[in-house]
Amino acid sequence: MDKRFFLALFLSLVAIAVSQLLFPPPKSVPSNQRNPGTGDSSAVKVSSSSTDNAISPLPSGIQTPASAVARTSPVGGKPTNGVRAAAETTVVSTAKAIYKFSSLGGAPVSVVVREYKNRSPAGGLVEFVTPGSPLLGYRLITAIDTVDLSQVPFTLARTRSSTGDETLTYNGSAGSHTVSISYAISQDTSASYLVRVNGRISGVQSPAYLISELPKTLQPTEADTAGDHRTLAYSFKPQRDHARSVLFGSLDPGEKTLEAGPLSWVAIKNKYFVFGILSLPNSPLFSEVTLTGGPRTSKIATNASAGVVQEVRGGAFAYEIYAGPQESQRMMRVGRDFDHVNPYGWRFLQGIVHPIASKVIQGLLWMHNRLNLTYGWVLIILGVLVRLVLWPLNQSVMRSSLKMQELQPKLAAAQKKYKDPVQQREAIMKVYHDAGVSPFAGLTGCLPALLPMPILFALFFVFQNTIEFRGVPFFWLHDISVKDPFYILPLLMGVSMYLLSWIGMRSAPPNPQAKMMGYMFPVMMTVVLLNMASGLNLYYTAQNIAALPQQWMIARERARGRPAG
Repeated sequence: MDKRFFLALFLSLVAIAVSQLLFPPPKSVPSNQRNPGTGDSSAVKVSSSSTDNAISPLPSGIQTPASAVARTSPVGGKPTNGVRAAAETTVVSTAKAIYKFSSLGGAPVSVVVREYKNRSPAGGLVEFVTPGSPLLGYRLITAIDTVDLSQVPFTLARTRSSTGDETLTYNGSAGSHTVSISYAISQDTSASYLVRVNGRISGVQSPAYLISELPKTLQPTEADTAGDHRTLAYSFKPQRDHARSVLFGSLDPGEKTLEAGPLSWVAIKNKYFVFGILSLPNSPLFSEVTLTGGPRTSKIATNASAGVVQEVRGGAFAYEIYAGPQESQRMMRVGRDFDHVNPYGWRFLQGIVHPIASKVIQGLLWMHNRLNLTYGWVLIILGVLVRLVLWPLNQSVMRSSLKMQELQPKLAAAQKKYKDPVQQREAIMKVYHDAGVSPFAGLTGCLPALLPMPILFALFFVFQNTIEFRGVPFFWLHDISVKDPFYILPLLMGVSMYLLSWIGMRSAPPNPQAKMMGYMFPVMMTVVLLNMASGLNLYYTAQNIAALPQQWMIARERARGRPAG
């Protein structure tokens, strides 16, 4: 049992550390490979249907962002000779965020999150802003033209309700079209970080499409700015599939990738924060998104671009903006599977790991809120609870292992006595029957070690992007979401693992392989978890320590049953 225990645990945890290298997320197929032979690699590919929020196919001559850039008209379709209209900035404050909008383009240009500090060298509060460009940019595609609305000067009409909710309505003219874009900002904390967008375009005939350009990057918010940059990604949710995430680093400079819809939402995220646009129940879903890799000034990709296409139906469009933290419970309340913006388990394990990870984080949040304890103690309690729940099963399997050890001499004698396979099998089954032991008991020996593994896997992913753990102190730890600065917990975890092995081998038959693994495996696990989140090490250490009493009891039971001599 010991050999199988260590081997299974070793293989499982090594898989966590190296799976990103061995199984990198597959790159999306570029659009010019999805529709070969058409001559237009950027043509929108959508189904023609008037129901289920489907988008009707584009007629010839209408193009998506990839090809429309070269023929985009400036303000009103007239040259601007490089002169930009003067922009006025309007500020709207809520309890959770500060929003800034520009009259040039009628779009948001900044969102400041009040409750979270920027831990990068920049300091201050967390702010969604891309220097020199708005958070959102709009382009209108019709059968005859493509108009860049980001160059259109708008006039503002601002209203406020009795509850303090504000609506900003920007009105402007773009060629033969009159454009109105409204932003409804609620003071209700239950709707925090959400902004409702409604737009109307007059003089436009169907089919027409709005392209919403998401930010090209998000500013780093963590002390490890390089690590924060590595998590930059665009995420999107197909209507009938799991959410997906495309890291900036997986997009080569200039590479264009078309992700066909319909899509429920599209977002840009870093480790802990997200800016996304979400479709509304009575509005068309997004038909597609075109992702383009940006130029690189270092080995880490820090910018890209995303153009999201939505049908302008009846001269109107609508969606919601979410700009805020990746708080699990808040994003679950947003609905539309937006809490999957950071898919747990990568793509090939997402269907298994994400449900477990979601339940684990819900359980941790529930214990934190109900018990009024810090997350450090919550992780310790979780580790102990997992061992207590598995105690009866562990006890049964360990005792079955003891019986299997007692049967080994009789099984060996039966194999030696009968050379005929049929007689040998009958003799072995008789030994099992007389002892009241299942012949499959040996196969279940690793089960107690494997059952806690899904939670360990889940916590590995949870600690990568769960903002609830960000900046949470625990004794000497200043932040349980980052590594232990003194490496105390990884070392304690390794020592507790060695103690489990040492106790498990006491009074057991000599096994050189198990003895070697008992020394090597704790060292290897310490190295694997050395630079991982200290909260993950805290949970695993608590689980190991909670397992020591049961291991000691089984070892004593084995010693009492061992023949003298």
